[in-house]
Amino acid sequence: MSTFIRVTRHSASCAVVTIDRPEKRNALDEAAWRALAEAFETLSADGAVRAIVLTGVPGAFCAGDDILAFAALRDDPQGRQRYWDTIMRAYRAVSAAPMPVIAAIEGPCIGGGCTLALRTDFRIAGERAVFAVPPARLGLVYPAESCALLADAVGTTMAKYMLYSGQKIPSAWAVAAGLAWAATGGDARATALALAEEMALSAPLSVRASKLTCDARALGRLDEVMPQIERLSEQADQSADYREGAAAFAQKRKPRFTGT
Repeated sequence: MSTFIRVTRHSASCAVVTIDRPEKRNALDEAAWRALAEAFETLSADGAVRAIVLTGVPGAFCAGDDILAFAALRDDPQGRQRYWDTIMRAYRAVSAAPMPVIAAIEGPCIGGGCTLALRTDFRIAGERAVFAVPPARLGLVYPAESCALLADAVGTTMAKYMLYSGQKIPSAWAVAAGLAWAATGGDARATALALAEEMALSAPLSVRASKLTCDARALGRLDEVMPQIERLSEQADQSADYREGAAAFAQKRKPRFTGT
């Protein structure tokens, strides 16, 4: 795994994925994109993980793709396609995580970094967080799925402004527009971890089905995933967690879910 991606455990049920490349404002090269995808794929398969916080080392969330690394492949069509496929694999690995993913954003959240943030379920912005989507300033095209996620988060007009202008959006504006779920005057990472621990207390099957439904609806794919949602519902009906939830309700205590 790239040394730019670190995976740690905040608790038994909460994992933290940290982008660690401060000299590049946490911009990712091909190896780092691959490592990010592998990290999320591994965590998604770990039944003990109930929530994930995605963050960067202090000073930046992620400045997106390493533009110079990608530009070096200008005359290598196969290498460019491989690089692009690796980026898309990372995006989809974040989206596909069956547990809540929370972005803790401090400093720049730019381009591919903004896409990563959009792929998470919740975005917590620090006071110095700034968001921008600059492909129009680079002569590139923002991925269609990312455009759809941005428009769903902030509305079509605001999405067009960000895409057409490439201008940076400050933390307070991002919250007002819906790009960030909440802002904090303190430590975005600590706030995100507190939210993650809260989410980790819920029944995993219920959360997984709800996440699948909401994400599919946002991309107009609800019909595609309906059979999977129905299977999860049937599984939940027969689960030990449902019996535990009912017992806890009757006994007026907090449930202890195991994901089974």
